[in-house]
Amino acid sequence: WTLFGFNLLLSLILPAANARAAVMLPVVTGIIKLFGETEEDRRAKKAIVIQAIVYGAMISGIFIMTAHVPNLIVVGLLAQQNMTVSYFDWALLQFPYLGMFVLTYFWVRFSLRTGSIKIPGGPDKIASMHNDLPKMAPQEYVILGIYAFVALLWVTQRHLHNLHTAMAILIGIMVMFAPGVLKLKWKTIQNNTIWGTWVMLVGALSMSTVMGKSGLAGWLAAYIHPLVGGHEWWGVLFLVLAGTHFIRIGMLSNIAAITVLAPILMALAPKLGLHPGAFTMLVANADTYAYLMPTQLTAAVIAYGTGTFSFIDYLKLGWFAVIIAIIYTIVVMVPWYAFNGIPIWDPSAPWPF
Repeated sequence: WTLFGFNLLLSLILPAANARAAVMLPVVTGIIKLFGETEEDRRAKKAIVIQAIVYGAMISGIFIMTAHVPNLIVVGLLAQQNMTVSYFDWALLQFPYLGMFVLTYFWVRFSLRTGSIKIPGGPDKIASMHNDLPKMAPQEYVILGIYAFVALLWVTQRHLHNLHTAMAILIGIMVMFAPGVLKLKWKTIQNNTIWGTWVMLVGALSMSTVMGKSGLAGWLAAYIHPLVGGHEWWGVLFLVLAGTHFIRIGMLSNIAAITVLAPILMALAPKLGLHPGAFTMLVANADTYAYLMPTQLTAAVIAYGTGTFSFIDYLKLGWFAVIIAIIYTIVVMVPWYAFNGIPIWDPSAPWPF
């Protein structure tokens, strides 16, 4: 539970699930080193690694708009359809997804029988490891303050000001790199920036836009429509959710998956008599929980590198976690969206934000 809370905190400042998984890796590695090599200890290590690095990163990423790149792709696509959503509105819509961690936690606990397993050394050992860490430097407090300022701008969007989410980020960057604020040189920034992530994000946003404007998304939606049409809204949603999870088996990146799927979902919704905004968000969000194979998520690949679990171990936990995600979407999230003014079964419902 503490590691999930840490994941949630990181989601406020790290705009990528993969980055959070990488940050969590040394923390989790330090904890699992406390365990031995008994069968009981190996089960505990599997549970900690999979939940903290994979499930925690994915579930917390949905809640915060800027914590998961696919969120930004969906938000951009909604904006093209005149359905704008602020940072606070997104959090309001998505916060019930945090309940997914509770369900997956108990599933993993039951499946791996870890309920009675304790961390060797207990809280005293963890406290000792914490005390060994160096104290925060003044510059780190400044960076934390700037992050808090940007987060405050996001949360108060449309309530105290009308600054766009991206503009709030730019203001934070300008403050951070103003002369005298931080002792950073461009060479340091350049060497520590993952430029490939920026290129991938820009390319994904561009591809998503082109698919919508070129008519490709509509063309693909026309072919998919006969396969899922003719059912009640919940039947359509179930078939699409199951279908996208099957497609995701061969895709490593959530970004790539949502880039391809989101425009198709947006074009498919009117043909099925469903609300395009609700339908696209629900399917795209559930697609994030692609837990069948480690190769479906970069965060899972990072976790797999610890050597604590096998493909079969991951699949044994993941198949039911995917079922939980599908059922949770239909039973919990659909009514919650409707309560907030976006009923999936009413394509004519006005956008409430």
